[in-house]
Amino acid sequence: MESRGKTFTLFLVGVLLLAVVASGCIGGETTTTTTPSSSSPAETASSPTTTAPPRYPITVTDFAGRTVTIDKPPERVIVLSGYWAEILCILGVQDRIVGIGKYVPYDPYLPDDVKNRTVVGSNFKGLNWETVVGLNPDLIIIDWYGGKYADAETIQKAEELGIPVIALTARTIGDNVEVVNLLGKVFGEEEKAGELAGWMKEKLSAVKETAAQIPESERKNALLISAPKDIAGPVTVYANGSAWASMVELVGAHNLAFDMTFDTQWPKLDLEKIITYWGNDTDVLILTSFSQDRLDNAVNGIKNDSRWQEIKAVREGHVYGILAGSKGYLDWGPRIIVGLYQMANIIYPDRYQSWESVRDELIEKFYSPFYQGG
Repeated sequence: MESRGKTFTLFLVGVLLLAVVASGCIGGETTTTTTPSSSSPAETASSPTTTAPPRYPITVTDFAGRTVTIDKPPERVIVLSGYWAEILCILGVQDRIVGIGKYVPYDPYLPDDVKNRTVVGSNFKGLNWETVVGLNPDLIIIDWYGGKYADAETIQKAEELGIPVIALTARTIGDNVEVVNLLGKVFGEEEKAGELAGWMKEKLSAVKETAAQIPESERKNALLISAPKDIAGPVTVYANGSAWASMVELVGAHNLAFDMTFDTQWPKLDLEKIITYWGNDTDVLILTSFSQDRLDNAVNGIKNDSRWQEIKAVREGHVYGILAGSKGYLDWGPRIIVGLYQMANIIYPDRYQSWESVRDELIEKFYSPFYQGG
């Protein structure tokens, strides 16, 4: 009887031990399968997230010296000049343009969808404010002429209506680069703006480096004038303060008009005065015009006019023309880099990269997505 009791007791102990082992195994398996791994959704959900700081509002200083706050990304933009519209196209925000200036449709470098936007007026004579208000713009981009035309009036009226205005100008090549960076910031496209500005700086630096290597004995004297309708005069001279005039100096030549002080950067002078001031010193005479016909007529007329023979450059056959404005490259905006190389090639034909290859680079790198040539 006693032995049977011991046997039963041992049996119970064995059963209990088996139950403990089984319980441990089951518990271990459950623990293993429910513990989240480092990549499990449970841990991902509980991990802290980093939120990028909001880009807007932003504050910029425009070329009129005004502090302008942009509260949100501009979505409905009026731009009054083609050269600034070109930059917006390069930045990839041309779809935000709802209104344009009077002369923008004549810019061959812009796509048709931009040139066909609603015309609201001009930098020079002002805007049709009923049309402007109807477009509900959240930004207007204008040229700044120091209040000489309708620029100051446009700013004042827009401020009364609560519409931000960015006023832009370019007294130097470097100003054009800064405009690119400023617009990149305004539209949140700093990377694209940086690529364009970087290319412009690279080309400008190459010009400066070459110019610095020109010996003083080979430095030429040049004069830059506007192609006159009447070659007898008066003639507009590009003097100190003009972006185009500064390009003569940038390429390593000397702009003779810088030797005198005028009350404007575009003084109008009689032919006799031009001859008296610079006739014996002018190595190169460069004419500019917004019209190819007028430019050609003026260059040919000066070359063949006995009165102009008093100027050294004319006597020696060094009279050249550069087309300005939207149909050429001597203009504000990115194309001015090509215009700079045109001037460099004219004054020093063998020292600089050809302007045609610079043009091709600009078109291929930045204009090709929207410019179809022509």
